[in-house]
Amino acid sequence: MRNLKEDLKKLYQTSPLENLIISKEVRKVNLIRSLMLSGVCVPIALVLSLTYAHSIDAGAISFVDWKKHILMLNFVVGILCSILFALSLLAYYKAQFRKILRHLPHLILMVVALWGTICTIYDQAVTNSIIGFLIICVVCSLILMIQPLRLMLYLGIIYLVFGYGMSQTQQDPSILISNLSVGLITLIICLGLSTIQWRGNLRAYKQRRLIKAQKRELEENYKALLESSRELQEVNHTKDKFFSILAHDLRGPISSTLALTELLEEGFFEEDEAERKRMYKLLQTSLFTTGKLLENVLLWSRSQTDNISFKPRRLNVSEVVDANISLLKIMAAQKDIQVINQTDPEICINGDEDMINTIFRNLISNAIKFTPNFGKIEVVSGQAIAENGSRQVTVSVIDYGVGMSEKILNRLFRAENKTATPGTNNETGTGLGLVLCKEFVQKHAGEIQVQSKERAGSTFTVTLPASA
Repeated sequence: MRNLKEDLKKLYQTSPLENLIISKEVRKVNLIRSLMLSGVCVPIALVLSLTYAHSIDAGAISFVDWKKHILMLNFVVGILCSILFALSLLAYYKAQFRKILRHLPHLILMVVALWGTICTIYDQAVTNSIIGFLIICVVCSLILMIQPLRLMLYLGIIYLVFGYGMSQTQQDPSILISNLSVGLITLIICLGLSTIQWRGNLRAYKQRRLIKAQKRELEENYKALLESSRELQEVNHTKDKFFSILAHDLRGPISSTLALTELLEEGFFEEDEAERKRMYKLLQTSLFTTGKLLENVLLWSRSQTDNISFKPRRLNVSEVVDANISLLKIMAAQKDIQVINQTDPEICINGDEDMINTIFRNLISNAIKFTPNFGKIEVVSGQAIAENGSRQVTVSVIDYGVGMSEKILNRLFRAENKTATPGTNNETGTGLGLVLCKEFVQKHAGEIQVQSKERAGSTFTVTLPASA
C-alpha cells in the first residue's frame, strides 16, 4: 500500500518547470477552451429548455414534475454557463483577472459534467441509456487540461452524484448495476486518457520551451558571431590603417634624409667645414625626426588595442607648435615655405603630449604638402567657452594653397574613403593622417573642423580642453 502511494505521488508530482508551464501555457489553453465549452453550452441549454417547455403535457401527471425539474435545470445551467462565459471572456482580455479566475476551467468542468450527469439521471424515467453521461464526461475530461489528481477528485464527486441519482431513479437492479459499472469504467478510461493527454501536452510544452531557448541561444550566438566578425574586420582595418599611417608619417623625413645623403655623397661641402657640419646636423635632426615619428605611430597602434593609457597633462600650445615646426622645417625648406607660429605663448591645454604632437605634426605637414613653393603657413590660437561653461582652446593651421572641393571635404576624416591627393610638388600620401588627427582629438573630447575653398587655401581648427 505504501509503495502504491509513492508510485502515485511520483506519477502525478510536478517539477518547478512543469509548475511554470501550468501557470503559463496550460492556463492560457484552458482559458480558450473554457470560452469554447461554456459558449457552446449556453445555446444547448437554451434549446433544451425550450424543447422541454414545449413538450410539457398537463394530462400526463407522472411526467410533469420530471419535465419541470429538467426544464429548471437547463435554465439554471444556461444562466451559469452565460456567467462563466462572461468571466472567461473577461480573463481572456484582462490579464489582471487571470490569476483571480485561474480555477475557472475547473468550475466549468464541474458544472457541465454535473449537468450531463443529472440530465442522465432524470432520463432514467423514460430510458435506460446513460450515453449522455458518458459523452459529457469524455468531452469535459479531454477538452479541458486538468491535473490528474484533481481530475480524479472531480470524477469521484461526479460518480458519487451519478451513483446516488441512479439508485433513486432506476428501479431495475440489473440495469442499475450495469449502468454503474459502465459509468465507473468510463470514468477510469477518461482519467487514463486525460492523464496521457496531460503528460503529452507537458512534454510538448517543454519541447517548445527548449526549442525557443535553443533558438534564442542560436540567435545570441549568431549576434555574437556577427559582432566578432565586425570586431575582426575592425582589427584588420586598424592594422591596414596602422601601416598606411606609418608610411604616411615616415615618408617625409626619410625623403629628407635621402636628399641630404645624396648631397653629402656628391661632396659639395667637403671644403666648407661649417656648411658640412650644418648638413650633418640637419641629417641628425632628420634621423631623430624619423625615430620620433616611428615612436608616435607605434604609440598610436598600441592605443588602438587598448594597450596604452591616456595620460593628459598641462601643455603649452606655443611650445608644442614650435617643436613640431622644427621637426618639419626640412620639409618646408625644400619648398621655401614659411611656417609662422602665431599662437599665444600663455595659452595651455590639457592633453596627452604624444597625441597632441601627432595632431599638429599631421596638420602642419598636410599644409606644407598643399602649399605652393615660396608660400606661407600660419598657426594661430584662440579661446572659446563650451556649452557646458568649460574653457576651450582653439588652434588653427591656415594655408593659402590649393584648397579642396566640396566633394573632398565630405570625404575627409573617414578611413573608408581615403583622400590621398597629390601635393603641389606631386608629394604622395595615404590620406589617413587626418583620420588619425580626428581619433586623437576625440580622445581629448575635442573637435576638429575644416574650412576650405578651391585655390584659396584651407583652415583646420582643433578645439581642445583648456588647462585649469
